Amino acid sequence: MRRLRPGLAVLAIAAGTVATLAGCSTKGTAYSTPTTQPTSASPTAAAPTTGSLPTASMTPLPAAAGQLTGTDLESVLLPASDFPTGYAASSSGPTTSGGSLTSGAAQYPLATISCSNFVQHLGSTGFGETGMASDSIVGSNQAYDQAIYQFSTAAEASAFVAGISPLAARCPSFMAPITSSSSSTMKMKAAPGDSVGGLATVELLQTATANGSALTLDTLFTASGVDVFVVSGVGFGKAAPADPAKETIIYNLMKRQAAAAELG
Repeated sequence: MRRLRPGLAVLAIAAGTVATLAGCSTKGTAYSTPTTQPTSASPTAAAPTTGSLPTASMTPLPAAAGQLTGTDLESVLLPASDFPTGYAASSSGPTTSGGSLTSGAAQYPLATISCSNFVQHLGSTGFGETGMASDSIVGSNQAYDQAIYQFSTAAEASAFVAGISPLAARCPSFMAPITSSSSSTMKMKAAPGDSVGGLATVELLQTATANGSALTLDTLFTASGVDVFVVSGVGFGKAAPADPAKETIIYNLMKRQAAAAELG
């Protein structure tokens, strides 16, 4: 897999290789130099074994509080070792808002952002956050995307999650860029998801067809205090991965965020 341009929860097919499109990073430009799948991944491996994430019942956790920089939030993201055999960290690395807190109005308000722009920019900066970090864990024609958006207040974080369903309602079908040179019709719908640690979630399902194969992006959003946790299972020509479950990944992100905030 490789990254071509902004947009967390999007896959593309180029030269026969599935590509994960992730948000603009502080390291480079929108279109990064194409690279092949990391050699540490094992796309031809047998049935993957489950990663080390626990699957026990999720007891409520303290709401995220305080303010961490994007660099700090990067350390909260789960490592590839927490995912099944055959998955590896994307070779293009994480996207972060950097070493300082950010401020200012959202460049991409959910109430007015175009459908295509949302697909391209989720997983990058510009949603009014004070800090963010995202990354992809890549397998064979499948991937997990994980992101943390931190806002000034818990009300802003909750409003971001609440804005996903109205966005999906006005974007049931639209043209979106799937690669740097081609577009396809994408469909989007949202519904309440399973709770995580007692917190409500919104599940956003996006589907499209690229080069004759089905593209599925199954994304879960939840707000905890000032933070919004976002996890996607992405599949190209096969179902989006579900083991570990998105809820399990988010719960473990919450635990790591709590530990990072205490250390901070």
